[in-house]
Amino acid sequence: MLAAVLGGLLTVLIGLIGLVPAPAHAADRTDDAAPLAVTIDTLTPSAMTPHRGGTVTVTGTVTNTDDQPWVDVTLYPFASAAPMTTTGELAAAAGVDQTVEVGPRILTDLVRIGDLQPGEATPYTLIVPRKDLPSTQPGVYWFGVHALGSGPDGNDKVADGRARTFLPLLRGNTAPVSAAVLVPLRAHVVHNPDGSVADLDAWQRLLSPTGRLARAREAATSSGGQSLSWLVDPGVVDAVRQLAAGNPPRNIAPTEKSDGGATESASPTPSPSAEPDPAADSQTTTVATLASSWLDAILPVLKQSEVLALPYGDLDLSAAAAHDPEVYETARSRSVALFEGLGITATQVNAPPRGVLSPDALTMTETGTPMVLSDAALPEDLASTGSAAPAVLSAGAWRVAVSSSAAASGGPGPDDPLAGVSLRQRVLAEAAVRALDPTHPPLVVTLPERWHVADPAGFVRGLSQPWLQLNGLGAAMNSQLATQVDEKDLHYPASAAREQLPGTRFASANALMRTGRTLQRVLARNDTVAAEVVDEALTDLGYPARDSVSDGAASSRGWIETQLGQIRVQAPSGVTLSGASGRFAATVVNGLDQPVTVAIRALQNDPGIAVSAPRSVQIAALGRITVLLDAKATRAGVHNVQLQLVDSDGTRLGESVRVPIRAAHVSRIIWLFLAVGGALLFGAIAVRLVRRVRAARRPDLPDDDAPAARSEHQVHAGE
Repeated sequence: MLAAVLGGLLTVLIGLIGLVPAPAHAADRTDDAAPLAVTIDTLTPSAMTPHRGGTVTVTGTVTNTDDQPWVDVTLYPFASAAPMTTTGELAAAAGVDQTVEVGPRILTDLVRIGDLQPGEATPYTLIVPRKDLPSTQPGVYWFGVHALGSGPDGNDKVADGRARTFLPLLRGNTAPVSAAVLVPLRAHVVHNPDGSVADLDAWQRLLSPTGRLARAREAATSSGGQSLSWLVDPGVVDAVRQLAAGNPPRNIAPTEKSDGGATESASPTPSPSAEPDPAADSQTTTVATLASSWLDAILPVLKQSEVLALPYGDLDLSAAAAHDPEVYETARSRSVALFEGLGITATQVNAPPRGVLSPDALTMTETGTPMVLSDAALPEDLASTGSAAPAVLSAGAWRVAVSSSAAASGGPGPDDPLAGVSLRQRVLAEAAVRALDPTHPPLVVTLPERWHVADPAGFVRGLSQPWLQLNGLGAAMNSQLATQVDEKDLHYPASAAREQLPGTRFASANALMRTGRTLQRVLARNDTVAAEVVDEALTDLGYPARDSVSDGAASSRGWIETQLGQIRVQAPSGVTLSGASGRFAATVVNGLDQPVTVAIRALQNDPGIAVSAPRSVQIAALGRITVLLDAKATRAGVHNVQLQLVDSDGTRLGESVRVPIRAAHVSRIIWLFLAVGGALLFGAIAVRLVRRVRAARRPDLPDDDAPAARSEHQVHAGE
């Protein structure tokens, strides 16, 4: 009997012990040693109210990462007892080691998984009644899942796997916080030398259903997607348009306009509805289909949402300020042209990915263009207060929106901090503590470029809260007075300066732009290729190009110069002038399958001769034309003349041709000498003729004896 009673008491005691939360010091297992990996894939609802009814549902997977079986695996939800109410507390919580217990387990709402073999994964669903969660005090709570099981060493009641996140709780009458969630549409755009988009493998991944751009499209088209703000590199949109059209190479064919000018206002890329080339390879066709679908879905959303347009190519602003400030205006004008061509109302902004900018880059930009910087750029006295950083700055003449780096960093470990639930819950948590702040500061958050959201629609739906107004960057900036700072005090770390693009990249891009303008001036009926080449050059100057060691602009410039090299001049091996001036023929050969307009110029490095040619000549596609050149020499001898093809702006095309020109009779002085010599000759002849005529009038004296007779007569007369 006593044994039975003791056994019953022992059973009850064991049960009671099982209800006691594991002490914090018991969780001493490191993440690397945790044999069970737990994820949180969905969390509904994403925020609580004080009302005690309803449930909180969490789903995910648990995986045995050990090389041994684990048996009797059980999952328990947990939540913290007290809330966090400031940004400083959130920051501290996000840095807490993931093995530290941050809240007691809720033992009544467990889920038994059973046995897991090495590498085996199984999904789970935990439904937690709202009444089992802690108090109704407003703030942000820890919430998560512990996995316990028996492994090689048995069951020590310490969590063998865990996942955790933040769960806000606010009253329904809480005044809403103004917020802007900026979703970046950025990617590294690289072109082949012929102007087609390179690296189709990367674009196929980006546009496939699990790709980053495809997930952004899903977020855009989901319910509430229009409330997001879209931070768009127009170069990405242009690249996708080109892919949708079958990824054609650079267009040098005649276009609709034909005024011959080097305009850059028209968008040179194909329209989204352009039909792909039926002869294209399978990958090109696949990518074209993905690109067309992406455009068809996202462009209508962009027309109804807040679009924040970056300079074309996502220009590296700090590097541009250091090496070529003028290229900023080019990138800005190309951005405006693209969105106007698409019928999208866009606000031009500057938003470096790291959120920091050099002082020179700030002063390079227009004062009326909003700047989006991270709180990492704040002066130290504003960045280290422990409360929410000011959301709007007035830095000299520039207005700056301050994006929360904490919200963009995602949730706490051990789960992926940039996974959908982790990232969304961190954004909501940052908004919730601002709602509790008496000053009610707005929230601006730029989502990380490589956000890992498996359920974009769920991500957007979870942001819909009565105390959170996603009304865009402009509204968020206008909802708070700007904090005055000296623009020179904005922080720009040395590490960011070291990452800037080098000056050689800007020199190469400018050379490509000049070559593109030359190509357009040569092509008789094309007025878009210059703009197309400018856009290609700009994508080589963007922030994404920092990771590239290749010089794409140099390769493209080589391709264009090869095309221009197919237009050449042919001249005779030698020319002899019959006088001081004359004409000779040269032939211009057009090896392009497009009509061209060029001119021949003689490089006047010999002052003894001048050669002139028509101002311009037009040559048909794959044609040739003979041109007569006028030569005029001022000195006798052989003159070497270099004939060079140029465009209408005088830019040289290809190699010059050497023509030796011989001038045999030249100069007015020589003609004067010849005239005087001729006059002397004919004068001597005339004198001789006169003497003969006079002698002929004296027939008694033969011409030969006349002098002797005259002498004899004079002697007799003297006698």
